[in-house]
Amino acid sequence: MTISWLKQIDAHLAENQPVCRIVIADAKGSTPREAGADMLIRTEQITGTIGGGRLEYEAIAIARNLMEQAARNTKSGFIRYWQRFALGPSLGQCCGGAVMILFEAYAPSARDAVHNMLGAEQNIIATYHGADNTRLPQLISATDNRTKDGYDSAAGAYCQSIKSQRRPLYLYGAGHVGRAVMAVTGQLGFDRNWVDDTPTRFPDHATDIDDDITVIPASDMTIIARHALANSYHLVMSYSHQMDAAIVQAILGENRFARLGLIGSATKRARFATLLKQAGITDNQLARMNCPVGLAAIKGKAPERVALSIAAQLAIWLDEDENEAENEHADSSRKISATD
Repeated sequence: MTISWLKQIDAHLAENQPVCRIVIADAKGSTPREAGADMLIRTEQITGTIGGGRLEYEAIAIARNLMEQAARNTKSGFIRYWQRFALGPSLGQCCGGAVMILFEAYAPSARDAVHNMLGAEQNIIATYHGADNTRLPQLISATDNRTKDGYDSAAGAYCQSIKSQRRPLYLYGAGHVGRAVMAVTGQLGFDRNWVDDTPTRFPDHATDIDDDITVIPASDMTIIARHALANSYHLVMSYSHQMDAAIVQAILGENRFARLGLIGSATKRARFATLLKQAGITDNQLARMNCPVGLAAIKGKAPERVALSIAAQLAIWLDEDENEAENEHADSSRKISATD
């Protein structure tokens, strides 16, 4: 989902709409979605997915029943439920894995409690097996030694941050391609920052495209590039090659980014390489500039096709970086075990 799950629940309850959150707390083996995938069920609308098929069909039916129970629960307006699904034996799905699903149903009467959680200093929600199933999730500090992101089977708990931990994405340029990219990247899991030097270049109500978009009019876009959050992704596609070069130079010069994509061609890359080297950018830094950004297999130059190509490139980068982080974590764990 594009914004904090708790913020979405709060917004729906403020509109007097009951809602049930379905989240894959744990996934083992081959499953249609990963742990952490979630969806929100309302009376007449569904947001997100846990993979579709029979699993999702069964989960939605359970969620609707729980919403009715939550409405009858005058104490807290909340009901929690856990269920493990073996995808092959119990559901007849080709996936052979199993998932533990957490259901949390909220009635409008729970809105004040949910809103208070959003304003609390603590930023971790913990949900426990065996606890009162009408008690709302528990707030705990990120420094609490009980916290472990995700599902802890030994503790019988699922912990998750309230605040967004999505990777920042900076897109420079609000032209046709920039608009098309913003239209197709809403579900990739970014906090998106849309930068241009002229406010009128942005479409009207730009933030209505998705709630995770922050519009940043900046007379000098290189200032944003130099001060962007570390480990961000950057996509450069302004109205001017000269401006593109200045933005790329700022990003490469700071050297605090995760990925950099520049719209263009092989000729543009060669020209930029010459200019950037003259400006002091090294070959190693240049090697991190992806130009042309996107998948070469998609040849179309219409903004919509270019945007799909770039979105696919972003998805590949996310997979690569997540796998690398998991491998580093595993290596670190093995080293700690070896020294114990």
